[in-house]
Amino acid sequence: MHRLFYPGVAAAIAAACVVGFGVARNSAAPANPEDGKVANEAYASDYFGLSYRLPAGWTAGLAGPAPSRSGYYVLGSWMPSRDPDATILIAAQDMFFSEKPDDDVMATTIGFRQTISSVEGMTIDREPTELRIGPHFGQRVDFSGVGLYRSMVAVGIRCHVVTFNLTARDPEQLAQLARSLDSLDDGRKTARGSVPDCVKDYAAGDNILHRVDPEATGAGIPAIPVRLVVAKDGSVKHVHVIRASAAQRRSIEEALRQWKLKPYVRQGRAVEVETGVMIGFRQTEM
Repeated sequence: MHRLFYPGVAAAIAAACVVGFGVARNSAAPANPEDGKVANEAYASDYFGLSYRLPAGWTAGLAGPAPSRSGYYVLGSWMPSRDPDATILIAAQDMFFSEKPDDDVMATTIGFRQTISSVEGMTIDREPTELRIGPHFGQRVDFSGVGLYRSMVAVGIRCHVVTFNLTARDPEQLAQLARSLDSLDDGRKTARGSVPDCVKDYAAGDNILHRVDPEATGAGIPAIPVRLVVAKDGSVKHVHVIRASAAQRRSIEEALRQWKLKPYVRQGRAVEVETGVMIGFRQTEM
């Protein structure tokens, strides 16, 4: 059996239909990108508003790594339990902390296409093309090599590029999977709370009215990426530390919950805003 990995990309293979891409229910506490769960044979992410019904007889693949410092997440992967010759992988890149700050869905897809075309033995079968996935417009690129047929579909959600990485044993199988993506919105109507406006670099400069720096937990600590949800009154409603130790996480959360920002105003009204900030540590004086 062929290996299901290729340079620079986590390969994903699938042989069944995805039947749900809907709006998730509002949870009591703000959700984070990595909080998606499988229940009743369906993967759901409140944060991204995704609903994905697993194919019958499929099981979870290997767990992905922890989120990276650039905000790259593996949201989930699955494969048939009897014959693990197929998987589907869903991932997301946080655009607040991307290594390429100008990336969006189009730039991500073009860059992906260029990377794949430079790999020996890979062929681009379909150039980047716009398509619609449920309520979202996205981009798709197809490629093949070493006996496998692949497709990468990317959409933008909450300042993340969410990718569906698909691979199949033959073109017909890949076409079946791709056709299933055309109807990811299965028509279910579920209640969803309001999503904050997504604004890069809002927690900076004069927008910060009161700031508390986290206490250092060690020497030589690199800056840590953090997403914030700022309430209508400018208080910090939610702190999501993307990658840090437990001690660093506690220190950052305690400090940032004391921040006060200017309320974010849209069309004359204060609204919640989601933004990102890189947090360093103030060294404790001896």
